[in-house]
Amino acid sequence: MDSLIKDDVQLEGQKMAPAPKGKHMWGVVTVNDRGQIVIPKEAREIFGLVNGSRLVVLGDDNEGIALVKAEQFEEKLSMAMAVLSKDIKE
Repeated sequence: MDSLIKDDVQLEGQKMAPAPKGKHMWGVVTVNDRGQIVIPKEAREIFGLVNGSRLVVLGDDNEGIALVKAEQFEEKLSMAMAVLSKDIKE
């Protein structure tokens, strides 16, 4: 996980490879009493999140919570539905 934050991480004297391209970790956020969090500015900039952006909140009991842009989620869902529809007709 440290390699997501820094690129000079060493483990037992061996330099660890930097995080893969496109993988990020911005640190910790705090949930307020209304259940809100602040998405770090750099994350908002990288993913093009602006006021009014819609996100789908996904969860897995073992893996945790993920946020996905609604447009991307809807596009992938449509593609999956088209494949399922095609398979059912065949």
